[in-house]
Amino acid sequence: MWLLSRIDLVLRKASQLGFLAAAGLLLVVGLLGAADVISTNLLLRPIPGMVELSGALLAVIVFLGLAEAQARGSNIVIDIATQNMGPTARRLSGIFSLTLATAFMALVAWKATDLAASAWKFNETALGALAFPVAPFKTVACFGAWLSVAEFGRQLIYRIAGLEPTGETRNA
Repeated sequence: MWLLSRIDLVLRKASQLGFLAAAGLLLVVGLLGAADVISTNLLLRPIPGMVELSGALLAVIVFLGLAEAQARGSNIVIDIATQNMGPTARRLSGIFSLTLATAFMALVAWKATDLAASAWKFNETALGALAFPVAPFKTVACFGAWLSVAEFGRQLIYRIAGLEPTGETRNA
């Protein structure tokens, strides 16, 4: 049990760190976008590569924030089907949905890993006014995807054991 509690702690800290990084990157994207709009409208010259850079950063933001959103229970839940279920049916429904979510996210993470590996292999660069390497962005997004798999798996283990996952603010 000690090992599981340590793994739980490490996953929660990594998830929170990913969330903080995503929040910081969101601020960066907002500031870059504002600078680009001001530059385009006042100076009649857009900042080269801002659209491509913002797109790459937004993918990173989504994947880094997903694990913490799931951990907090702040993702979108349609509970019209589960609100009238009893405790056992609700638990089985949670196990089923977490199993599907874990499998789906594992597939996304696996494919993201393939994309990141090929980006490094071919030195992939962004197509646009500013050619910057996209492999680092894909790698960080890949890390966020695997972190999400770990969070879904953590919650699935808790749900199978009949426990409430730590960090979750409402029933999923």
